[in-house]
Amino acid sequence: MTDHEQSDLAPRVVEMVERFQIIGEHSMQGLPVYNENLRVEAIGFQSYGENYLGVLVTPWFMNVILLPQDKEAMDYSLVASPTDETLPAGTWQFMFGGDEEVGLYKSLSLHSPMFAFKTQDLARIEAKRRLDSLMTPPAAVSDELSQRSRQQAPADRSRRAFLRGHVSG
Repeated sequence: MTDHEQSDLAPRVVEMVERFQIIGEHSMQGLPVYNENLRVEAIGFQSYGENYLGVLVTPWFMNVILLPQDKEAMDYSLVASPTDETLPAGTWQFMFGGDEEVGLYKSLSLHSPMFAFKTQDLARIEAKRRLDSLMTPPAAVSDELSQRSRQQAPADRSRRAFLRGHVSG
C-alpha cells in the first residue's frame, strides 16, 4: 500500500490492512491458497453507521468487511458465528472475525481462494463491482435497467415492420 493510498483511509482501516500484511508474510505465504500475484489492499472503505465498510483483498481471500470505527475488544466466542447485516441491496449473512490487534469485525466472503485473479487490477475491479452491487438498492438497479431498455427499444415494434426490416431505433 502506498503512502497516498494510506492517507485516504481511516486509521482503523490502515491498521487492519497492516495487520493482514503481517498475517500474509508470516502465516499465509507459501500455503497452497496464497496467490503470489496479489497483495493486501483496502477497496472502497467508507463510513457506514458506526462502522467502516469496504472490501479487503488479500492473496488468499476477498471479503466485505464491517470494521467498527472504535475498536471492539476481541471476543473469541463470537468468531465464525453468523450475523445478519442489512446493506442497501438486502440482508446478508456476515461472520464474526478478528484478533487482538484489530479487534472484532464482521466479514462477508466474496472469493476464496483468489486464483481467478491474475493481477491486482483484476481483483480491484471485482472488489469495486461487488461493493457497488451491495450498496445499490434493488429498486435503483431495476429502475436503471428499465430506463436502459426503454432507451434501447425500437419505436416501431410491430411484427410486420420487423419482418420487412423496418425497425427504427
